[in-house]
Amino acid sequence: MKKKNNPKLLEMTKVKVDMINRMVDLLDDAIMSCYYGMIDEEKENTAITNYNKEKGRLNYYECLLAVIDYFLNDVPLRVDDDVKNKIDECLEAFKLDVEENGINSEEIRRAFLLLDIKGFKNLNFPLDLITPDAIGILIANLVNAFFSKTDSIEMLDFNFGVGNLAYTLVNYSDPFIQLLGIENHMLFTKVAVAKANMMTQDVNIYYEDALAYLPSHIDLIVSDLACYDYENKAYHSSLYDKGVRYFPYLAIEHFLKIPNQHFQIYLIENNFFSKSGSNEFYHMMENYGHIDALITLPSSFFQNKEDAKSLIVISNRPLKEVETNIFMLPELSEKEKFIAQIEAIQAFLQQRKGELK
Repeated sequence: MKKKNNPKLLEMTKVKVDMINRMVDLLDDAIMSCYYGMIDEEKENTAITNYNKEKGRLNYYECLLAVIDYFLNDVPLRVDDDVKNKIDECLEAFKLDVEENGINSEEIRRAFLLLDIKGFKNLNFPLDLITPDAIGILIANLVNAFFSKTDSIEMLDFNFGVGNLAYTLVNYSDPFIQLLGIENHMLFTKVAVAKANMMTQDVNIYYEDALAYLPSHIDLIVSDLACYDYENKAYHSSLYDKGVRYFPYLAIEHFLKIPNQHFQIYLIENNFFSKSGSNEFYHMMENYGHIDALITLPSSFFQNKEDAKSLIVISNRPLKEVETNIFMLPELSEKEKFIAQIEAIQAFLQQRKGELK
């Protein structure tokens, strides 16, 4: 019997694109009105009158947070009446649009993704800190190999950022996801919470060092691994005490300590296995876990080919003398081959889960 192609493999959830664009325009107008009109309480008594150019000003994200807090919780804005009236007009138009046309969490997520891009550019942050949607939707298909629509799972992303990857998984994965996040950048944490509030998405986000927290139970870990050398004199682990500093190695070691059987899916650099400390990492994995699959991603998923990455799937049960299955995803332009490879990966992951029961 011929298999039916899962449309999630290549298409996003049906959304009202015009609704997304209107939401972006209206919220951006409100944010920019706040950006240029916000009164800086520390400098408002200075002799400077042209504060649009010379006064201390909040960044784009801080203004986004202020507008969302005003919209959802009526927290007063530090703006004059003219600016407040302009912001009120934008937010009222948005409310009326939602009342007339409705809106879902995916439309809100995608609208905020466009606002994220503007926020990142305002702060000169690299856009590759935001996980591309295509990768999030691909990972959702891997999640669906492990869990069904009747499952309720606890999922952790310990490099939560502004939440684009986690919220993509919530919107595209079959199981009901109870979301847990860890993020060590305060502004990103606040933005991720504001998005969740707009989407009415329950999430617990901890603002702290990822290696300082270990959940007692988790069903799934998914993370776009931050790649840097970790230095913390107060931190100790088997790898760290052997001189390993590559954060992805240390993070995997740390979260393999969660006792219940679970899976971990990570977006990694293509030179992940050749970093300093890789031998120590291999020895650790032999005793505490197993890399079940390595999935190389198409270069078209990334703006620059040299920035291409891969996915690894890990289980926290060691399998000695069992090789890692390697899958190479073709370009999306080769639709039939791409779908066939995704289905092969899903079948393998389902088999792997069954072997661990």
